[in-house]
Amino acid sequence: MKSYQKKTIAQLSIAMLLSMMVNLVAAEPPYLGMGAKTGEVSANTAVINIRLSESIGQQRNHGIPGKLGKARIQYSLSEQLIPSFLSEWRSSDSENDYYLQYQLTDLKSNSRYYYRAELVDSVTNKKRLSEVFSFKTAPHSARREDIHFQVTTCQSSQGLPTYDVMRRQNPDFLVSAGDTVYYDKFDVRSKEEAYWLYQKDYGTPYTINYFAQTSSYFMKDDHDYRYNDADPLSNRAVNTIRIEGPNGIDSDPNRSDKTWLTHEEGIDVFKQAFPHSDLPYRTFRWGKGVQIWLLEGRDYRSKNQMPDGPNKTIWGENQKTWLKETLLASDADFRIIISPSPLIGPDKPHKMDNHANENGFMVEGRGFLDWMIDTKIAENTFLICGDRHWQYHSIYKDKVHEFCSGPTSQFKVQHVPKPEKGIIKQPYNGPSGGFLAVKYKADKSISFEHFGERGNIQNKKIFSRK
Repeated sequence: MKSYQKKTIAQLSIAMLLSMMVNLVAAEPPYLGMGAKTGEVSANTAVINIRLSESIGQQRNHGIPGKLGKARIQYSLSEQLIPSFLSEWRSSDSENDYYLQYQLTDLKSNSRYYYRAELVDSVTNKKRLSEVFSFKTAPHSARREDIHFQVTTCQSSQGLPTYDVMRRQNPDFLVSAGDTVYYDKFDVRSKEEAYWLYQKDYGTPYTINYFAQTSSYFMKDDHDYRYNDADPLSNRAVNTIRIEGPNGIDSDPNRSDKTWLTHEEGIDVFKQAFPHSDLPYRTFRWGKGVQIWLLEGRDYRSKNQMPDGPNKTIWGENQKTWLKETLLASDADFRIIISPSPLIGPDKPHKMDNHANENGFMVEGRGFLDWMIDTKIAENTFLICGDRHWQYHSIYKDKVHEFCSGPTSQFKVQHVPKPEKGIIKQPYNGPSGGFLAVKYKADKSISFEHFGERGNIQNKKIFSRK
């Protein structure tokens, strides 16, 4: 046999083998390559978010290919899932990057639930059971129970190991206060690229292991919505942003597409990637001790360049009315308002997209802070913010306290502006990455603790009620 004939036969054999391997992979039931996330937890409800994938691990571009199929959730108070309840079946779709969401109801309060996904291939009907995950429901609103939660913001790849440190503290839940990823730093200009970035940062062992046992509330800010300081009406040129890493879908910096995600696309991708409620602003009660408010800072805001005044808003009238009414109606020992951006600050002088700057939205922000003082809710209401790349504790008019968690990694720490003498005091101002831990005790005390990314405590403040 001639050598070229042998070569052709060998090439055909390899091609056939590769084709068979591809078909075998395609026939396999889906995996949960990004684990699972439980969110929006109350005393009796929870939302589970999963994504069907072809494999468990990331590819060389850090992506995790999705897969068509269907899934349902088995959940139980027993770790062995016997007996168990079953959710409805849902089918994945490439349009939303194969994410599925399930609403669980009629849960028992202050209890740990265990769950797994039953995964089925859409063609062969082959089945697979995922590993087991868990979450804890909130205590009943009349019961005082110890509560421990964590807050992060400004997440980076360098900060992912911080999740192992956080996991070892065994918190009840996490609040991710925005900037979960940085679209602009990875030249993300489309929904496909945005989904890839979530696969890159949330398909790692650090994040998968953390969310396997910890529920979460996710809030978006500018970088996981469109780009730095984005508002619904802005349109910034792509080449004005410094790129920190290659785009795993399209790494050509000279491609013809020069636009970012639209306002609507930014909202849609975030809702698919994480557990979500009907409205982006919401409140959750954790027993008699703690009630949290999660604010939305991008969807309803006025244009950043608009001169500040009574008609300029970040929150919009509906959200602002809801916020005040629900705060006044709460009888929790401590109220905690969590905002993706600062109200007190101070912030860098050139910034203008938050409540802490004179050329930003300060009229709305200071008006709300003064309302807190006038209504006396400031006595047991605290602010936590994301967005800022350093940790701090600031006090407005000696009455309103604001804590910032800082970025997850020292890599993201930036210059630390200090307040001028006046109505803002700052007991702690630290150029540190890490996270914030909030711990409520049934003796009606609450502590705010800043930790570095390796778990070393940086600052602690305790408040008590009689």
